Amino acid sequence: MSWSGWLAALALAVCAVAHFPLQRGDASLRLHAFALGLSVLCTVLALLLALRPVAVVLAGAVLVPTVLAGAQAYGSSYPAASLSRAVDLALAPPWLAAAVAVCAALLALVALVFRVLAPIASRQWAPAPEPGPVAE
Repeated sequence: MSWSGWLAALALAVCAVAHFPLQRGDASLRLHAFALGLSVLCTVLALLLALRPVAVVLAGAVLVPTVLAGAQAYGSSYPAASLSRAVDLALAPPWLAAAVAVCAALLALVALVFRVLAPIASRQWAPAPEPGPVAE
């Protein structure tokens, strides 16, 4: 696994901690379970990324933190949406949770680009075959 994959997995683990719902407050049990599920999803993606960094897992690792960051940023526009209420239960302050999610999404995107472009780059920079005798 490359350094970019390890950094993305670490950032996803930090994102999971930042979005962990520590206290339920006045939120319903369903909303608290949804917020907990988002945190667990980040944790599962981090573990999958650490064990097997395939393109599908990397795409999920880009998508999930992007949705979390979007919900943090635009949650006040849709206050009735369950996603925006779920991210309000995060352990970290909203600005920190959003920043961590953006960093995790960007690091996962870099890892995905490296994962996709690595086979192409290795073929492009492969040594040229030795010229053989020319048949006349």
